[in-house]
Amino acid sequence: MVLAGEPYQENQPDADSNPRLVWVFPLRLADGTSPVPISEELWTLSQEQKEKKTKKLTDEVLQQRISSAPRSASTRQVVTNVYERDQNIAEYAKRHAGGRCQLCEQPGPFIGLDGRLFLEVHHIEWLSKGGSDTIDNAAALCPNCHRKMHILNLEEDQEKLRAKARAMGMNMPRR
Repeated sequence: MVLAGEPYQENQPDADSNPRLVWVFPLRLADGTSPVPISEELWTLSQEQKEKKTKKLTDEVLQQRISSAPRSASTRQVVTNVYERDQNIAEYAKRHAGGRCQLCEQPGPFIGLDGRLFLEVHHIEWLSKGGSDTIDNAAALCPNCHRKMHILNLEEDQEKLRAKARAMGMNMPRR
């Protein structure tokens, strides 16, 4: 490792998230390559742990930490897997929903740039957990319900969406 810039001081949280003044020595690998980025899973786990600790703090401690925190956010390189979804399935699910969330059944919350009520396509059984990119595994949801599915993923909500997806798939011509 070699210096990649001038050392400087800044406030950073310690292991208990208490602010402390530290020296930062910007480094790079001697051969010029970049450090290996961390996985999205590891980054997400780290963020969740910090969030749990932060929720337990008093307002006074939060205010103290906020007042001594750096004004700019730090950056971190994260590697993630992306699933290439079939846009035909997404479009069909949105059209079939007719601008209404298939979970809460309310209209999309705003009109998107395409002039339609905004909905997001959700895979009932997540692609990351082996779900298929098919019309019988897709539902059009408002952003609130989409987030709800990714946080709670309640069985009764999954069943409601599966029933709607099956009905949508029945309208498809058979090969």
